[in-house]
Amino acid sequence: MLSQRLSNRRLFVDLLALMFGLGAWVGVNGIYVQMPLLVNSAPEGWSLPAHMVMLVQFANLGPILYTLYIKYSKWACDKYITYVLLAAGALSTFILAFVYDKTTIIVGNEHSTALLSLMFVTATVGCTSSVLFMPYMRNYREIYLVSYLVGEGLSGFVPSVVALIQGVGGNPECLNITTAESTKVEFTLYYPEPRFSSHIFFIFLGTLLSLCYFAFLGLNNLSIAAGERVKYPGSMETLPTDTKAPPSYKTNAGWKMSKQVYSYLLIMMAVVCFLGNGTLPSIQSYSCLPYGNVAYHLTVTLSSMAGPLAMCLGFFIKMPKVNYLSGLMVILVALSGFICFLAVKSPNPPLQYSWVGEFLVVMSWILISGLIGFIKLSITTLFRPDPGRGLYYTGVATQVGSLVGAVMTFVLVNHAKLFHSYSPCSVISVH
Repeated sequence: MLSQRLSNRRLFVDLLALMFGLGAWVGVNGIYVQMPLLVNSAPEGWSLPAHMVMLVQFANLGPILYTLYIKYSKWACDKYITYVLLAAGALSTFILAFVYDKTTIIVGNEHSTALLSLMFVTATVGCTSSVLFMPYMRNYREIYLVSYLVGEGLSGFVPSVVALIQGVGGNPECLNITTAESTKVEFTLYYPEPRFSSHIFFIFLGTLLSLCYFAFLGLNNLSIAAGERVKYPGSMETLPTDTKAPPSYKTNAGWKMSKQVYSYLLIMMAVVCFLGNGTLPSIQSYSCLPYGNVAYHLTVTLSSMAGPLAMCLGFFIKMPKVNYLSGLMVILVALSGFICFLAVKSPNPPLQYSWVGEFLVVMSWILISGLIGFIKLSITTLFRPDPGRGLYYTGVATQVGSLVGAVMTFVLVNHAKLFHSYSPCSVISVH
């Protein structure tokens, strides 16, 4: 059976499609898993993740501009736009390796302008991929779309594995720097060095994105890939959702869903994205860093793996019914409430100096990431057979929930000052 399946496809084309999918979000995910190292030196400090989450939301300008382009332009150049995006993602990551720690003064405050600006470029690549990269794969046989989706899932897994190898060197230490001439005791934080620096990590990331660029080049120009196309490479098929159709709860095609369940699932998707794409990533540093750099590092890397792995379950198990999704949603909200409680309690959360506290915060984040990935996949699967606008409204709910969560949490973090950072030296100074 396996040999029969393999004989029906070109494994090299599978590899090209996988690398093409990897290039969608690997830039953003790669920068994000460096958070445990970047927050130590960035002027934004622990609020850096909130800035990054907002940038990802602003990067949705890319899909908007592309949608306007295909609506008002008669020149079809999707292939060339993809070339530009992948090249921009690779180039910006290479540049980032040399300037990620450069800052500038804006309105009297120091900001990580180089890091944030270049991350915006990579985020634009990721956001635009949903309306450009995946539809492009419809030019090839359907079996290669699965390879693309696997690659897109690995865009979070691969950087996390490399970041795990990199490590953070351990928890920060408080060193006494008091001189013989000084009468006041002074301390400074010392952060142990990781196995290799962020500079090397970003060079690796840029190299990976360059390979993704060449993979797309191969898809368009190699004869082995040309033989797997179902139509000419420059053309695009329409998406499976009819954007002019009204919301349909029961159709002649055999798909049916009650209006109440239809609306309930859309609200559930908005809430999941409110938490997973907006609120929780913005306060992750405040919930983890009081337990140490190691706990934060494990949280970021392992939770980045949990989401894609949970989505892979969709290939092996039957999607749960709405009642089961409601139960998973209750667990997700409870765990999210626990994480918000820890963040609000920063810099002195419960069980701070105990391995139990570290274990609870890391496991909570892993479960949250897995639940978010699985619930989003399940809702999308339930709407997939809808010949109306189910998938369109799912996308709208995703963007609205993510934007509201990002904006609200950004205001709470940077203006309401609801969350506070922690320094071991301040504790020693007090005593």
